[in-house]
Amino acid sequence: MKILNIYNQVLSCIFFSLLGLQVKLLLDDLNAETIVFFRSFFGFLMMMILIFSQRKIQLFKTHNLKIHFLRSIFGTLAMYFGYSSLQYISLSEATSIGYTKVLFSSLMAIIFLKERINLHSLFLIFFGFLGVFLITLPTQSTNLLGIYMSIFSALCVAGGIISISYLAKIENTLTVILYHSFISSCIFLFFFRDQIDLDLKINFFYLLLLTFTALAGQYFNSESYKYDKTNKIAILSYTRIIFATFFGFIFLGENVKSLAILGIIIIAMTTYFIKAKGKKN
Repeated sequence: MKILNIYNQVLSCIFFSLLGLQVKLLLDDLNAETIVFFRSFFGFLMMMILIFSQRKIQLFKTHNLKIHFLRSIFGTLAMYFGYSSLQYISLSEATSIGYTKVLFSSLMAIIFLKERINLHSLFLIFFGFLGVFLITLPTQSTNLLGIYMSIFSALCVAGGIISISYLAKIENTLTVILYHSFISSCIFLFFFRDQIDLDLKINFFYLLLLTFTALAGQYFNSESYKYDKTNKIAILSYTRIIFATFFGFIFLGENVKSLAILGIIIIAMTTYFIKAKGKKN
């Protein structure tokens, strides 16, 4: 595994953890429909400005519109249910439960991308998932609706990962993000136009900042899948749980269970061994 891919995925996890924090804070003032729409729409505008400023008009060209559309459907559903789940469960719980995507994406990679998975990677997947299990052990405060939303979001994220891993090898990363932002905006405007709040006098800046964070996470995530197998990169994405738990504890006052700490240690060890193996290769 290339070291650059490792750093790209870790940076992606940091930005996506910050995104979860921003969404949870914004949900106090805005509904999930408004956040998802403007996150996509502002993202599209930013990509347009970037592409025209660099005079890279060729990035508008694509021969994979169907795959972009499929990726956008997965992404839209993942955002909506993932953001909505944060109304019911903590940031660390939502992020951790979302890591069932690792199993979903690994299975999809084997079925749809015909990737082979060795015993070492398989062991690391389930060892890392043990850490997820310890973090997400139910408590009296567990909200089942939030958990179900997170699981469905994770399934959609897995579909998005498969789409990205295919597109990233044949398309420019900026093209992938551009089409995702545009198509997602159209989908959400069509289905939720009555729920979207257009009065952004107070939260305009925060939505712009959220969009930048999301785009940065998307960019580094797409880059990380360019030159390596989906299974290996998906394992590294476990580090997002560590960052989300830290941000939730520091900024939201979310308590961390003792078993959750053990789970984080297991995840950290898994990531360390992946990185060590990458250096050898």
